Amino acid sequence: MRIYHGKIISLDKDNHIFKYLVEDRGRIVHLGDSLPLEYKKDDISVELGKRVLMPSFGDGHIHFSNWALIAVSYFDVRKAKDIRGIQAIIQDYMVQNKKKKALIAFGASKHRVIEKRLIVREELDEVCSDIPLIIVCYDGHSAICNTKMIEKFPDKVKKTPGFFADTGHLFLEAYFAGTDYATSLVPPIDMVKSIIKGFDLLAEKGIGLIHAAEGIGFPRDIDVTLVSLIAKAQTRKNQFQTRLFFQTMDTKKVLKRNLPRMGGCFATALDGCFGACDAALHKPYSNDPDNTGHFFQSEEDVFEFAKLANRAGLQIAMHAIGDAAVSRAVSAIEAALRDYPREDHRHTIIHACMIHPDDMEKIAELGIGITLQPGFLISPLEPEEYLQDILGSRVLQSSPLQLILDAGIHLSGGSDAPVIDPDPIEGIYGACNHPYNPEQSVSIIDALKMFTTEVAWTTFDEKERGSLEKGKIADMVILNQDPLKLDPRNLRSLSVEKLFLHGKEYQPGMGLMGMLWNGYAGRKEKI
Repeated sequence: MRIYHGKIISLDKDNHIFKYLVEDRGRIVHLGDSLPLEYKKDDISVELGKRVLMPSFGDGHIHFSNWALIAVSYFDVRKAKDIRGIQAIIQDYMVQNKKKKALIAFGASKHRVIEKRLIVREELDEVCSDIPLIIVCYDGHSAICNTKMIEKFPDKVKKTPGFFADTGHLFLEAYFAGTDYATSLVPPIDMVKSIIKGFDLLAEKGIGLIHAAEGIGFPRDIDVTLVSLIAKAQTRKNQFQTRLFFQTMDTKKVLKRNLPRMGGCFATALDGCFGACDAALHKPYSNDPDNTGHFFQSEEDVFEFAKLANRAGLQIAMHAIGDAAVSRAVSAIEAALRDYPREDHRHTIIHACMIHPDDMEKIAELGIGITLQPGFLISPLEPEEYLQDILGSRVLQSSPLQLILDAGIHLSGGSDAPVIDPDPIEGIYGACNHPYNPEQSVSIIDALKMFTTEVAWTTFDEKERGSLEKGKIADMVILNQDPLKLDPRNLRSLSVEKLFLHGKEYQPGMGLMGMLWNGYAGRKEKI
């Protein structure tokens, strides 16, 4: 039994604040402004002082194995301020990792470097000519390769739209084909070590529940298999919760693995992104009157996918950034529900950066959820001036958080890592400090709920976690200070001191043998 005393932010439906919380065997047995006699015989375990206790965080959309590989086994170039800086990062990594047979990096952005362009193939060759190298751009929808990687590409990649051999750039379908091939060069042991360590890194941020979008082209979907195994091991050891979304449009593959949900990005991405100017829009881009973006599947295929998945009782998540893509996602879900009505489906649109007013009403009417990434809004990798250039005045309509809430739509928060770091505090800050349209900033309490209660709701976890209520599982974090007393501009001063899952403090450091044992013992755990 553990007794907490101080400010306790419940994030329940009435936003109650309490002074006492009692946890016993992983469950919350008391919340209130006083301590009942039956507990007064025990010493208070945790005096919060100026700190606060609140529900643990969730990440509502993360490419977990992809992010973990970059964070643990490979490298990131986002901090480079010029092309030479990117080259230096590559050189430093190669010196320390001489046995790598292929290199994968992340974070190239033409907006971040002083040259205001992407690095090209020849510049990569200058520092890395003997090992295949691919750098995925910050937007997760384009990449750059060196000559050695291009030489290894099969014809399927080289003949796909969006492949540019002269610069080494990959866009559109070529990006997906190229990254599919590059992932086949990743040693499975790198995957295993990265995923194990990745859980520890997320726990440091106070995260205890993730919606992991897996299936990015690894042979035989090994990323899906490994995340499933290691996630179950983590649940067994630490009660860390993973809800896996298989990124495929093949319903049979999902049902074969007994997964209750599917979708995300990659194979289920309806359009591209603003970074590559291939997000699908109803009206052309302001800087290119001939471009309305790109759809990766036909409308017929999207509708058929939605109908089959819905009939199978699966939960669907679809990537849609531009307003035309959001319209297609809404229409597909509407058709699926008309074909096979379901009251509590919790189908979700990921990103939804631009939403037509008519679609906003339909989303609310149909009970569709939205998982949005407010950290995008404050990322220097895609600055406001760039979005103004490509969208014009429409930038004011981008990521309309408050309008979504006002429409009564369930709005959860995620990182889309590795696109941005999986740090809920950054997401909360972005949600409360909308840079394009301050009127679309949300309150601190609503931003906190985006990364707690709403993440839990999205995957039917709200009865057990997501808020601090009597009878629920004690998944909690201690923050260094009270977020509700802060000016929204100072939210970045928040930090996580401790994470408790099922009432116990998270314990990092699971080894390979521990993973195998816990994975086998916990093979029936929910993911």
